[in-house]
Order: sequence, then structure tokens, then C-alpha cells
Amino acid sequence: MELPEGFVPPHYKKKVLRLLHTLYKLKQAGLAWWNELNKSMKKLDFKQLKTDSGLFMYKKGNTIVIAIIYVDNALFCGPSKALVKKVKAAFMKRWECCNLGEAKEFLQMNIHQNGCHLQ
Repeated sequence: MELPEGFVPPHYKKKVLRLLHTLYKLKQAGLAWWNELNKSMKKLDFKQLKTDSGLFMYKKGNTIVIAIIYVDNALFCGPSKALVKKVKAAFMKRWECCNLGEAKEFLQMNIHQNGCHLQ
């Protein structure tokens, strides 16, 4: 990695740089993103399912919220609309994302809701 001309004083030219964050399009960037997602989901009290690494479950009392994460898409669903909104809002505070409202489609699958709230 070379620094742009004029970016560093001459006496720093032979210094080694330490990369603190992954760069876009590096092979490790996806893994670094996934590790950050896992950490933040744990902080939000989600448990990752062992059967599918993209599924996370949040349990409060007898009510659950399921989070489905695939690449840069997230779907939150559960029987309590208020709890789904609360958990989704906490997720959105940690990650830069936009709220698309109630889900009608996810990963090219059409969704018809029947008592479960999907966001």
C-alpha cells in the first residue's frame, strides 16, 4: 500500500502502515462485516440459530422475534408488532439502514402475512 504524494512528510516515507479497518472489496471485508453483525446481535440479546447462521432469535417472556439476515437484507418477524418494532429500532440504531415498512417481498419471495408481523 502506497500513500498518495504529499500525504506524508518525507521522514515517514519508510514507515510501515497498519490497517485498522478492512477496505471495500477486500476478500476479508465480508467476514469482518459478518463478525460485526454477530457482535451487535449478541448485544441486542439475539441468539444465533445453530441450524442456519443467518437466523437470529430474540426472546422476551413467551414472545419471540426472528431476524433473518442475508447479505445486506434483514427481516424481523414475530407475533407482537410492538416488540418487532422495538427490536428493529434497536437494530437500526447500530446499523445504517432504512426502514421499508411491512414486508411484501424478501429475497424474491412474495410474502402474505397471516397474524405475524414482518418488517
